[in-house]
Amino acid sequence: MKALREFDREAINRLLKEEGWDHPLPEVRRVRLSGGQQALFWGLRLYVLVMVIVVVWAFVHGAAA
Repeated sequence: MKALREFDREAINRLLKEEGWDHPLPEVRRVRLSGGQQALFWGLRLYVLVMVIVVVWAFVHGAAA
């Protein structure tokens, strides 16, 4: 694999322009979620919390045996 310094600088600049990497990225904004989407994400958080509790419980009981 070639190092970056082994490539022609003009070829790199041409590639960057062709691919559009010389332009700034578009602004990232927050998206307003609907009530159903918010409920879904809160449900996912609750699910993850329950799964962590189950894993910790199983580890504690398994280590004690």
